[in-house]
Amino acid sequence: MIDILRSIHHYSSHFAQFPRLLRGIAPPCRGNGGPPGKSRFTIVLDHLYLFFVLKVIPVNYYLFQLQSKSREDFKEYMDEPVAPLLKHRLYKRLWNDSYSSLVNDKHLFHCLCRYHGIAVPDIYGICCGGPPAGNDPHLTKIMDERGIDRAILKPRHGVQGKGIYFAHRNGRGIEVRPAAPRKASSRGAGSTPRGDFIVQEVIGQHPLMEIVNPFCLNTIRLITLLTRDNEVEFLAAMLRTSSDRTAVDNFSLGGIVVGVDIDTGKLRDRGFQKTSQVAEFRRHPLTGAVFGDLEVPYWKEVKETAAKAQKVFGELKAIGWDLAVSPSGAVMIEGNIEWGTAGIQATNGGLLTPRNRSLFAQYGLTFYE
Repeated sequence: MIDILRSIHHYSSHFAQFPRLLRGIAPPCRGNGGPPGKSRFTIVLDHLYLFFVLKVIPVNYYLFQLQSKSREDFKEYMDEPVAPLLKHRLYKRLWNDSYSSLVNDKHLFHCLCRYHGIAVPDIYGICCGGPPAGNDPHLTKIMDERGIDRAILKPRHGVQGKGIYFAHRNGRGIEVRPAAPRKASSRGAGSTPRGDFIVQEVIGQHPLMEIVNPFCLNTIRLITLLTRDNEVEFLAAMLRTSSDRTAVDNFSLGGIVVGVDIDTGKLRDRGFQKTSQVAEFRRHPLTGAVFGDLEVPYWKEVKETAAKAQKVFGELKAIGWDLAVSPSGAVMIEGNIEWGTAGIQATNGGLLTPRNRSLFAQYGLTFYE
């Protein structure tokens, strides 16, 4: 009875999204042209098909270039993990919510990684009660005792790059500024997190990663799944970078994402950005770096680090890992339960390949059957 009531609730939550449905029928992608589109009438029918038949909220219709695909191809694409119907199924099959704090709490995550020998940025201390202001006595004490001039301040339970600050020592003391401009921050979901902030090491990145964009820490999002046989499989990967001098690389804050070949670590030749519309790039708009010419350094180590972490956090069967590459190797930044499928599928194609479907089926997850 409880399961029936829950199903009714989640279906109701899905159909409550109907006002967003036709709002997504916007012009196709800008930038380098984009593929041929369908008529406006066909696009409307596509949106209705996605929403009512596949039970998908079609907010990524143009991002996935569905205007150039058949409706049968739509079934290769997974909905956003935060969508009501899919979120319920994923938490039921893959994510034991009793263990979600292991990755959602950044300080706890750091401690567990350190205990298991997984490289993570150092945490210098914790500031309570919200983001500290410049010359905050507690922050000043932490930086003085550690002998550091720079630090990154992150909400202990923050998501989507929201509410991140940088602390920098100058001639007048310690200045604290947001990592993303206010305009960019407003595109993220929710308000600025309050509560505890961790004071974390600023990671220096590998020179080959600097080529992409030296003004932010370019990270790799790598999705892993732990099989019933306790083996780790890789579902997809992408590079995330800021589109300008903004210091955070989050797709939700206007960043660019580029697919990464799982076997080689080589970047695919196109990157995508989604703001009010969708833009496509073959070069980074700021640095001019050609995506298809680049390869992620230490790629084998990046995969090994994510695989090790997946086994450490094995109560959560599929996790999206964010990793940086320093001059000396892979560094784990954080793990994400709701790993976000928008950028991953824009850059790599639909997640629901025959191989990935068989992996999900181990946990009783089927899609559009």
